[in-house]
Amino acid sequence: MIGNKAKKSKDWKIIQPDLAIEEEFCNQVPASRIVCRVLLNRGIRTPREAREFLNPSMDNLHDPSLLDGIDRAVARTIKALDAGEKIMVHGDYDVDGITSTALLVRVLRALRADVSWYIPHRQREGYDIRQSGIEEAARRGANLIITVDCGTSAIDEIEYAKRLGIDVIVTDHHEPGPKIAEPLALINPRKRDCQYPFKDLAGVGVAFKFAEALVKGRGYDTEAFRRRFVDLVAIGTVADIVPLVGENRVLTKCGITEIPRSGKPGIQALLKVAGVHGKPITSHMLSYILCPRLNAAGRLDDASLALNLLLTKEEAEAEKLAEMLELQNRERQREQERITLEAIEQITGRCLDEKAKVLVLSSQRWHPGIIGVVASKIVDLFHRPAVLIAIDEANNKGVGSARSIDSFHLFKALMQCSELLERCGGHAKAAGLSIMAEKLSDFDEAINEVADHILTQSDLIPQIEVDAELEIDEITYDLATELQLLEPFGYGNREPVFASRDVRVISKTRLGGNGNHLKLKLATQKTKQIECIAFGWGESEQLFEIGATVDLCYNVQINEYAGFKVVQLVLKDAKPSKST
Repeated sequence: MIGNKAKKSKDWKIIQPDLAIEEEFCNQVPASRIVCRVLLNRGIRTPREAREFLNPSMDNLHDPSLLDGIDRAVARTIKALDAGEKIMVHGDYDVDGITSTALLVRVLRALRADVSWYIPHRQREGYDIRQSGIEEAARRGANLIITVDCGTSAIDEIEYAKRLGIDVIVTDHHEPGPKIAEPLALINPRKRDCQYPFKDLAGVGVAFKFAEALVKGRGYDTEAFRRRFVDLVAIGTVADIVPLVGENRVLTKCGITEIPRSGKPGIQALLKVAGVHGKPITSHMLSYILCPRLNAAGRLDDASLALNLLLTKEEAEAEKLAEMLELQNRERQREQERITLEAIEQITGRCLDEKAKVLVLSSQRWHPGIIGVVASKIVDLFHRPAVLIAIDEANNKGVGSARSIDSFHLFKALMQCSELLERCGGHAKAAGLSIMAEKLSDFDEAINEVADHILTQSDLIPQIEVDAELEIDEITYDLATELQLLEPFGYGNREPVFASRDVRVISKTRLGGNGNHLKLKLATQKTKQIECIAFGWGESEQLFEIGATVDLCYNVQINEYAGFKVVQLVLKDAKPSKST
């Protein structure tokens, strides 16, 4: 197993409140002082902002008509519907692209469109709309291509479509480069001339906005549309690591509520095969249980399997497809473990964690569909941006996936190295690229030169932001329940972290097949006891000798087992108490 070494302690940054502001805020917001402090730490300053954060509602979503180009796109699509033209939805092979495609195809089918879909193969075609996809649309006789989660930078490809007499509508959310495509309509909130108030929608969020405008343009009930499709939006939004604030928070929170009762057989089958059917869904479940299964198809082979799961109306077919995805996900896990170990060996063998601010790693043995999730793991382990590149010997070209830390905007950094790249796209935290193998060394040097001007050594030290210091006696079931109102957690809305000092260890047990984890029982001098689960801390058990006192950073959660619910701490970091 990976991550089975003794833990290194992190820097704790305890956020110090302005007590006067906190007092006034607490008097106006119907929440506990601890939750009020967390809200203030998230930049929420008014009672209205607090109400909207704690009770997200789709009534607070922005009007889709504010998106530049959407009126043109709706008019052209309605023309296609009325004329019975063939429409092809062109998606992407990741979860954001799959859910976007499923959403738009389902909506167009409900509107009686003659619609088909196309997902490029990750290894044979790569990311974005390519000439092969346009030629497939022409072969099918499509007069209109609608892209989801791609297309903003596909300048040559869209010009090629025009020459073939095919109109293209682009719906996308990726950062535009210096030059952008000129389709019939380009709907992207990040486009420089777009005045849409919220810029951070995922690709599925943009597709949702376009579909809503289309449904409204046909005179149908948009409220019913939202309830029916927000489940797909939540899945794609969480998977794409966009900030879970603003509209993303609303869409994810409302979508998570709808997932358990979704009428889509594929979602129900996915819940069953993942072992969470009938359970309340959280963003953590989406990130680590459901989304990896949907992603497995596109990572290893053909994303069509996952898309067919989300499109099918037949329960038996859904169950069969979900089982196939489960097998692929297990294979993905094995391959991910191997690549991660090899990547770590490259880092430690070359002492890159001491030399480089950006970790650029490559191999001919790596599967291009797996390296993205491995890059995320490397960022977690070494707390610096990571670019993993799978090299294809046949054409001497590398396909790369990159992930980053908060202080390094990945896409902007890659654009400063664009002359060395064949192609790149992405956003602040995640990006993809292609590069000729002979340029790898120059790229490594260039991206690290960019990082030298941006990142300080302190940026590379893992840091935990602590929302408040608590006494163990303050941690109650009521508090844990109230903290759940802050869900969904993820990028942009991290789970609240608390700290407690001088906590005594009562007992400890190693858990997991390799003893990687610890289950602790803790107490204060006032004798109140509480359980704590410490994932990945098995090799650091010497810190938790019976009777020792420790300082802890942790999340507060409710653990449900065999019908019982208890408050549980989930360890983030620990240090020996100064009094020890």
